[in-house]
Amino acid sequence: MSVRPLRPADVPALAPALAALPLMARYRRSADAIAADLAAALARGDGLLAWEAGGEARGLAWFLREGTLGVGGYLRLIALAEGAQGGGAGAALLAAFEAEVAKASRHAFLLVSDFNEAAQRFYERHGYARVGALPGFVLPEVAELVYWRRLR
Repeated sequence: MSVRPLRPADVPALAPALAALPLMARYRRSADAIAADLAAALARGDGLLAWEAGGEARGLAWFLREGTLGVGGYLRLIALAEGAQGGGAGAALLAAFEAEVAKASRHAFLLVSDFNEAAQRFYERHGYARVGALPGFVLPEVAELVYWRRLR
């Protein structure tokens, strides 16, 4: 099990595994939409890290290294396929994201859905502070909670 850069060859198997997650269903993200988003992100050079287990990508961290509020990196998504949660993969992906961002910035930002209490607890355990909310930012009935952590 390890964290490594996401490869284009990972996307066809990873996208359906992520689309099956309740979070992706809530945001109406199909396997095809996820695959297209990841292909575009790879082409742009976004930060994309894979959690690999058993020789295949079972999760990812998708991020921007800098630019958020002019001072920090932004974690777009950490997602782990069913069965990959709870074993330290999320923490490893988060640490790898922070290490990449820390090369250019002292700040990391992310958004968490107001209904996703498990993710809120995860980020708070890793030193992130809730600093605001964006009501209806993505879905009209959901507030996206803004989290921040000073790096280095």
